[in-house]
Amino acid sequence: MNTPVKSLSNLLKSSLKRVEIEISKNIKDEEKLITLTAGHLIKAKGKKIRPILTLLVSKMLNYKGSADVTLAVCIEFIHNATLLHDDVIDTGKIRRGKLSANQIWGNKVSVLVGDYLLSRAFKLMVKNKSLKLLEILSQTSLILARGQIQDVGNNQNVNLTEKKYLSIINAKTAELFRISCFLPTIITNQNKKTQKIFNDFGFNFGMAFQLSDDVLDYFGDSSQMGKSVGKDFFEGKVTYPVIHCFKKSDRKSKKIIAKLFFKRKRSKKDLAIILDLMKKTNTYKSSIEFVRKYAEKAKTNINKFEGNKYKVYLGGLVDHLIIRDK
Repeated sequence: MNTPVKSLSNLLKSSLKRVEIEISKNIKDEEKLITLTAGHLIKAKGKKIRPILTLLVSKMLNYKGSADVTLAVCIEFIHNATLLHDDVIDTGKIRRGKLSANQIWGNKVSVLVGDYLLSRAFKLMVKNKSLKLLEILSQTSLILARGQIQDVGNNQNVNLTEKKYLSIINAKTAELFRISCFLPTIITNQNKKTQKIFNDFGFNFGMAFQLSDDVLDYFGDSSQMGKSVGKDFFEGKVTYPVIHCFKKSDRKSKKIIAKLFFKRKRSKKDLAIILDLMKKTNTYKSSIEFVRKYAEKAKTNINKFEGNKYKVYLGGLVDHLIIRDK
């Protein structure tokens, strides 16, 4: 099946090849364990959707230099650093369809290699000699860290509000999508209006992406996703489907949900119970509608570029969020 991501990968084949070369060059270290651990994750079968967005927006804005490739590498390093840290925090076992790095080399190595990737990203930005880009990436790293801390702090919190949850996923997920689309406007010296268009598109796309992930965790196909359905539930993470289900449930059902999340460990039987409650509260339909709300905002953001031949690819990515199975 030729998905929008695959179509974009073909369109950007040359640039993505340069990104891969730069990634390989920058994770090659005299300490072999770094090269091995970083490569295990980065070279796994991932979509690389954030770098793809950076390259595509740069193309839309007629960028001709090489800074787009450097930015794409930096963004991929930052993203993979957060994944390495996340798997340690969540005791994750599977990532991109294979054993996670922490399961193979342990938590200490995973954390340190994550730190290494962050350092590499900033070294590349220093080499780029752009204080503006460095400032934005530094601020983004702070926001991502804050989002991870807020995420951990609200584990098992069934009283988490929708507003607070949206704030968390803005910091933890949408922020990196935002700068993936915003930074190309900096290297192409766009006006404030154009900067805002891609800034807002990246934010809305990122929010839709994470909310879509939330839906897939309960209603997706594990054979397609490369991870088990219910991963968030087993880890005690309260995501949008849980928030909606809890809000729409009667008092008796709320007590059941709270009891499930207060447990030290949740079972497959527990997952079946929560899925049944979600069915009763029409959670799947409401969650998809919530994804669509942000997806439609993202499409509206780029309406100005109707005549741009690359705009259709962005629109295709947005539409894919509603129907994707992984």
